[in-house]
Amino acid sequence: MVEHLKRLVALTLVVTMLIPLGMARAQEGDGVTRLMERMSSAAKVGQLFLVTFPGAEVTEDAIITELIRDYHIGGVVLLPENGNIINEGDTPAQVATLVGQLQRTAWDATQPVTETLVEEETPPEPFIPLFIAVNHEGNGMPFTSIVNGTTPLPSEMALGATWNLSHTETVGQIVGQELRALGVNMLLGPSLDVLENPRPGSAGDLGVRAFGGEPFWVGQMGQAYIRGVHEGAEGQIAVVAKHFPGLGASDRSLDEEVSTVQRTLEKLRQVDLAPFFAVARAEDPLARPDGVMVSHIRFRGLEGGRFVTTRPISVDSQVLQRLLGQPELTAWREAGGVTVSDGLGVRALRRFYDPSEQSFNGRRIAQEAFLAGNDLLLLSQFALSDDWEDQIANVKSTLAFFREKYDSDPSFQALVDAAVARILRLKLALYGGTFNLAATQPDAEMVSERVGLYQEAISAISRDAITLLSPPSPDLVPSPPTSEDHIVIFTDGREERPCATCVPVPYIDPLALRDTIVRLYGPDATGQVNPALVTSFTFDQLEAYLSTPPPPPTPTPAAGEVITPTPPSPVETALQNADWIIFAMLNPNGDPPQSEAVRRFLAERADALRNPRLVVLAYDAPYYLDATEISKLRAYYVAYSRVELFIESSVRALFGEFAPVGTPPVSVTGVNYDLLTQTSPDPEQTITLYYEKISEPAGEGQPTPEPTEEGQPTPEPPRLEIGDVLRLRTGVILDHNGHPVPDGTPVQFIFTYPQEGLEHSDIAVTRGGVAEMTYMLERTGQLDISVQADPVPRTLCLQIMIPEGEPAIIVSPTPTPTSTPTPTPTPTPEPEPEIEETPQPTPGPGGEEEEVSVTEEAGPLDLVLALMGVLIASGTGYYVVRLNNGPVSRALRLALWCMIGGFALYVLYALSVPEAPWLRERNGVWAAGWMALLGGVVPLIVMWIAGWWRRPNRW
Repeated sequence: MVEHLKRLVALTLVVTMLIPLGMARAQEGDGVTRLMERMSSAAKVGQLFLVTFPGAEVTEDAIITELIRDYHIGGVVLLPENGNIINEGDTPAQVATLVGQLQRTAWDATQPVTETLVEEETPPEPFIPLFIAVNHEGNGMPFTSIVNGTTPLPSEMALGATWNLSHTETVGQIVGQELRALGVNMLLGPSLDVLENPRPGSAGDLGVRAFGGEPFWVGQMGQAYIRGVHEGAEGQIAVVAKHFPGLGASDRSLDEEVSTVQRTLEKLRQVDLAPFFAVARAEDPLARPDGVMVSHIRFRGLEGGRFVTTRPISVDSQVLQRLLGQPELTAWREAGGVTVSDGLGVRALRRFYDPSEQSFNGRRIAQEAFLAGNDLLLLSQFALSDDWEDQIANVKSTLAFFREKYDSDPSFQALVDAAVARILRLKLALYGGTFNLAATQPDAEMVSERVGLYQEAISAISRDAITLLSPPSPDLVPSPPTSEDHIVIFTDGREERPCATCVPVPYIDPLALRDTIVRLYGPDATGQVNPALVTSFTFDQLEAYLSTPPPPPTPTPAAGEVITPTPPSPVETALQNADWIIFAMLNPNGDPPQSEAVRRFLAERADALRNPRLVVLAYDAPYYLDATEISKLRAYYVAYSRVELFIESSVRALFGEFAPVGTPPVSVTGVNYDLLTQTSPDPEQTITLYYEKISEPAGEGQPTPEPTEEGQPTPEPPRLEIGDVLRLRTGVILDHNGHPVPDGTPVQFIFTYPQEGLEHSDIAVTRGGVAEMTYMLERTGQLDISVQADPVPRTLCLQIMIPEGEPAIIVSPTPTPTSTPTPTPTPTPEPEPEIEETPQPTPGPGGEEEEVSVTEEAGPLDLVLALMGVLIASGTGYYVVRLNNGPVSRALRLALWCMIGGFALYVLYALSVPEAPWLRERNGVWAAGWMALLGGVVPLIVMWIAGWWRRPNRW
């Protein structure tokens, strides 16, 4: 009996140890190995490539059909300029149809050919869905590929101007829902570039394509956006954050040459890489990107040598591997994070390899990009010319070269296999672990009813983004126009083709502002505006007026001679009568000369008019006008986006319907707005300090209460003695804009013993706007604890009197009253910062404070493990009785007692008996299983003791 019991216990222990191994194997069994075993070398190599192609149909003789069928490419990027997306008519249905055709072509290429009588020796390739990637940044063309039929999205900077993470997550959800409905499974975005020092005159200026210029906030916005996309798409879209390691300091366009930026590695870590670190280490897995797009940028001084310049990061294996090997990215990369190259045929990269632009070695560029560390290679503009025959020839040549190298070079083969494994793991994650054709087919007939439905949400975001840059207060803005005022509107009418076959359309319709004003405030609305007095022109017309010399003076007519004077131009006539002149402005650094029309007008003609009210409504970045130009304006509003809903909100703000609450997320020198200063602690605030005694067991020490209203009783503080440890925690420290300061803001805790003349300080950094540290009471006497967060002046927050041999007396001094400005309320409240380490005290009945106990509740996994433990114990009991030829009834009775004992002990564990936290800490997730197993073993032990006691020869 004892020997059998020993063997059974050993078997139970072995099974218990194998359970986690089996679970881990089940979780990791994602089919990657099985897929790769069935894939040919050509199929593996093909998975490394994203390609572009012409046309919107997938026919039997189409270029893309050959690349999918014969070269097994891993995915495509849909671009309107290549004719893939037709932004006219029913665009959602057109895109969904194209996506379905592409995926079906990939499916057909893997099906066995049944017509031939010859039996194929090689089994067909496994079906692997294509990546279908698009750019969908927002703000319309050209960085939003699908603009017709989808919800018009704001730019990233518009989201940054709201400083509201929930708005950013909402936009991400809209993007995820709509792209998923279209069949798209890869988003090339969002951009995590940091505009620390905007360069408005630079060709590399990103404008509104970035969330802002503060690395912490860019990271927070990036997390919210990525989380939203994953939630909206239900995990079926891969998010590729760009442009790693950051283009915020770039001074060149990729249409010109590769930009070189002076950066040390430490500076790069603090600014450009910080948002990528933030999203890669996000606590919420949904907020982490699936990949990053590696940009073409060079750095000078990165390796320590002041004059040493790197190659473009995308093709520099040493530097890219060093950046990807940063501790903050290591875990993300090891978990399967994918790297995607930027377009390998852009002019900047072609000029790097051949400044004369006389040759293009696509195979070399692709190989060096892959060896640098890019898993997916984007082959776009892949030739010296725009001719598609040349581009496709280079694509085929590169794929064939990679296939040959894979078959002949074992080290290259190992690198390819590792990259393909990451790619397949990502694709399997998008499709729930298995590939089938039905999961890749969007509903082209119903898709138009599932997109373009979220204008109301975007309208709310637009109201929170609108910013009044000048004057500094809404009270100083002139009264809105009346029905007697002449309003002249000038609109930047630059155009763009929304698709290859489409006619050019303006970014902003020249009549958009006029029509919006008349619709909202004309005779059919409030009657504030007379439509006959509202005139609209384009910047082209304004530029022509500014470039036309004044007519010569009219000569004195001779006797009987009639001289007809030259009539003034319509623009001149309108300006002479104008009471309001409104400029709808985009980026003035564009190629057309008319983009500079506002600056020319303010410099040459503004002073000659009869003092009209000059207003600029900027639908791009806020930093393009200087201080002199802004001084001539009566109002300067920034909307950050040129989509219709933002145009409407800017007009409503101009007419005083709401006070703008947005604040710039970048520095604006023209109004002396420095972002570093604005995100530093507001010196007008008073920092509060909370404390908690942590030397006693949990529940005995009482934390200090939150600040109480004047006249209310303050709960009794905890008893303190020498050797006690205090946890000190500030309140939420706000910046100049009324938001929590960025994580990592230094806060100085100053400890002073005035009677002894001793003082020392420690530095803590904020998290969620709160700084926290611990301090041990080491000596008797008076202890003053002060807090300082530069530029907030030093504030005495706490006094502790520690007599010899007696409990301490705690005094919270009343701070000197200061005028603390109340942050401007927004329609959507700012999320409260989370403080993970310290429970917040909450008021209990009677006004006393209660310590919030953080209890880890039993979850579904605990119940599953407890069931395992109970089954092992009850099965053992049944087996023991039957092994000794006992009746079935006795075996079932013992098994039932084992189940009762196991569940009884698990219930005590789930109810968090005092020992439960210790058990969780020592055993981790297996604590519940061990408790249930222990409870189930107790009846076995009792049975064994009872049987031993009944033996006549037990002594």
